[in-house]
Amino acid sequence: MFLTTFDPEFALATGVSLAFWHYLLMGAVSLTTVVSFESVGAILVVAFLIIPAATAYLLTDKLPQMLWISSVFGILCSIIGYYFAGWIDGSIAGAIAVVMGVGFFLVLLFTPQRGILGKKIFRMAS
Repeated sequence: MFLTTFDPEFALATGVSLAFWHYLLMGAVSLTTVVSFESVGAILVVAFLIIPAATAYLLTDKLPQMLWISSVFGILCSIIGYYFAGWIDGSIAGAIAVVMGVGFFLVLLFTPQRGILGKKIFRMAS
């Protein structure tokens, strides 16, 4: 799967069926998205598709680490957002999306290599 996603020419040269893997992965994402829209709504589906991956990308360049970071980030934000929604007696989906947005913003600001303020602080410290 990594090969077909990141180096399709090499995968084709080694005899891997690109069409099979492409349609399998796109079908899985499409099915998950359609089912999720009915369950949790558009806000949470879009938040869960974009924010954990973007946050993990700011923290690492290695795909296996990125997958773990985005999964853990999504789970933690779901738990925190669920309890936050209960505390303020608000929408669970909205609270989870807000917690994810705040987490992404904090990572965007303070990551040492890619963060807006983190780069400046890292340069001043070294």
